[in-house]
Amino acid sequence: MEGSVIRPATAGDIGTIVALRALMYEAMGASSEEVSDIGWQQDAARWLQLHLADDDVRVVVAEAHGTVVSCAMGQVVDLMPGPTRRGAGGHVSNIATFPRHRRLGFTHAVLGELIAWFEEETDVEVISLNATEVGRDIYDDYGFVEARFPEMRRVVQRPAEGLSDEDSPDPDEA
Repeated sequence: MEGSVIRPATAGDIGTIVALRALMYEAMGASSEEVSDIGWQQDAARWLQLHLADDDVRVVVAEAHGTVVSCAMGQVVDLMPGPTRRGAGGHVSNIATFPRHRRLGFTHAVLGELIAWFEEETDVEVISLNATEVGRDIYDDYGFVEARFPEMRRVVQRPAEGLSDEDSPDPDEA
C-alpha cells in the first residue's frame, strides 16, 4: 500500500463515499435501478454533510496516490443497558473498496482504523455489522463473530414525498 494514506473523511470526500456506498449496495444485491437512483445518493450526500463532524460518527477513507479508493463508517449507538453490556454499541457500515483496489489491504486498513476509533475514543462495548459472504473473512480477522440471533427487518411504507396517501402507489401493485 505504498503511497497510501488512511484518514478521517472530509467534506471533499462525500461524492466518492456515496459512489462507494453504491458499490456496497450493488454487492448486497440491490438492483441497478435502485443503485443508480439519484434521489438516495443526494440524501446520502446531505446526511454526510450534516453528520461527518459528529462525535458519534466516524468515516475513514483510504487514499491511493491522492485518490480515495476505500471507506468504512462507524456510528455510536445509544443502547439501553442489559446484563451483558452496560455501555453504548457501535455499528459499522458502508465498507467498500473500488474493484481495482481490492485485495491490496485497503479494506483491512480502514476497518482497523475504525475499530481503533471505537476502542480509543468511544465507550462502546460491542460493535456490530452486516456482512456479505465476500467480506466475512476480513471481519473474522478482526474478531467479529456471528450474532446469536440473526437480524430481521421490517420496512415501514410511507407515502412518497409530496404525495398524499391517496396518490401514493399501493405497495402490492408496485
